[in-house]
Amino acid sequence: MTRVDRRIARSKRRLKEALLALIDERSYDRITVGDITRRADVGRSTFYVHFTSKDELLFDGFEAALIALSDAGPVKGPGAGFRFSLPLLRHIGAQRRFALATLVQGANPRIRKKTLAIFANVVRHELVGAARVRAPGDAKTFEAQAHTVAGAFIGLVTWWLTEGGRVSPEAVDQVFQRCW
Repeated sequence: MTRVDRRIARSKRRLKEALLALIDERSYDRITVGDITRRADVGRSTFYVHFTSKDELLFDGFEAALIALSDAGPVKGPGAGFRFSLPLLRHIGAQRRFALATLVQGANPRIRKKTLAIFANVVRHELVGAARVRAPGDAKTFEAQAHTVAGAFIGLVTWWLTEGGRVSPEAVDQVFQRCW
């Protein structure tokens, strides 16, 4: 088992917390690495030891966390829905301002593209795990299916955050699950 150096973990956590706090204050595109390091009270060299860019910091651990949410979701049989959606919707509901800043309001196209790719990976993970791939030998069809589901999920989340008002994560999940 690999032990994580506590100083490294602390530096990464401080950088991530600084970025999230700054996202609450202004648009992601207006945040610089210098802003992040000043807020985290670490040097620029420390930032670049751990990350190559603020995008890498933003997405650090994101895909692994989504797959963990998926794996922790309620067990469903083939054709019974996606496991990632309800836990993720609950998380997005709790982190509404962050989701608005990164997915919706003035969202950087590069960030939206990366988010779509990560969601498509999570969908692929579930499609394979639940043996729901309709044409396992057809890679293009599989990719199209994963991106369709991921795009629909992002579209629904965007609607929920901007127009959905007080709709619960559970109700949004029911809408999403009925589509598949």
